[in-house]
Amino acid sequence: MNKTSRLESRLLQISVWGALFVTVLGLFWGLAIKSSVILFDGIYSGVSIFLSILSIVALWMVNRPHDNTFQFGRVALEPLIVSLKAIVIIGVCIYGVVTALVLILDGGNTATSSLSGMLYALISMLTCLVVWLYLKSKGADLPDLVQAESEQWMADLVFGTVVLASFCLSFGLSYTDWHAIVPYIDPGMVVAASVFFIRVPVSRLVYSVRELLMMAPSEDLQEDLRTRIDAVAANHRLLNAVIRMAKVGRELAVDITFITPNDFGPVDIGELDNVREELYGSLSEAGFKLYMNIVFTKERRWA
Repeated sequence: MNKTSRLESRLLQISVWGALFVTVLGLFWGLAIKSSVILFDGIYSGVSIFLSILSIVALWMVNRPHDNTFQFGRVALEPLIVSLKAIVIIGVCIYGVVTALVLILDGGNTATSSLSGMLYALISMLTCLVVWLYLKSKGADLPDLVQAESEQWMADLVFGTVVLASFCLSFGLSYTDWHAIVPYIDPGMVVAASVFFIRVPVSRLVYSVRELLMMAPSEDLQEDLRTRIDAVAANHRLLNAVIRMAKVGRELAVDITFITPNDFGPVDIGELDNVREELYGSLSEAGFKLYMNIVFTKERRWA
């Protein structure tokens, strides 16, 4: 593994240990005070452990050299794993909504200690905040596996805030004329948190599926790459080009077919390779592992 991959692996391992702590804390605390919202937090974090381990395995496989079976490498594993993570988290959110609605229809659920629930929420929020800030600061320029992990911890942090709010609300209302709605706050917050949570994995799923289908990357990235290509091409009187590009995981695939003018040539192969070298140097600055194919032709039908 190179230096970047080692950093990715270390950050993912930190995420696993952080999720393990929140899982054990949430499951035991949730069962102890009979809180569905804390149990949901523990289950969500438990699923995160499995998904983070999958990310570590995917990272190891992505960095293996290509072979006769994977002749273009294994970069597609990255968006595949991110998609799988998103689907599983969406499933957990749907499960949370269904179980919470069943509780609401059965008359709700009241935790045995709101103050204990507040303490759990504060510990959970502090853990999520520390892990999220660490991943965000160390992994800001790293590929999608770490970015998805960071987003997951950010969502956990927001959820911790929701948990704290639910227990504060339950504690406050229990001493008022509104005490009858207290049993519905705990499962109600599970529904609210699930609806909030689901936005992040849905967004990630759409993004990853686009990569798996090798659709065009973001408009900003396309514009940046086209500007770089045009700058090099203009220096060699290559003003007409068909450009195709796709981003898959940490790899950027760029296919360029230059339609050369009639007075272009004869040209030495070495000169064409110089064009390729300039383009490779410029496009590599975009920050991705680059797969580049460049063709020169006089007829557009070959583009």
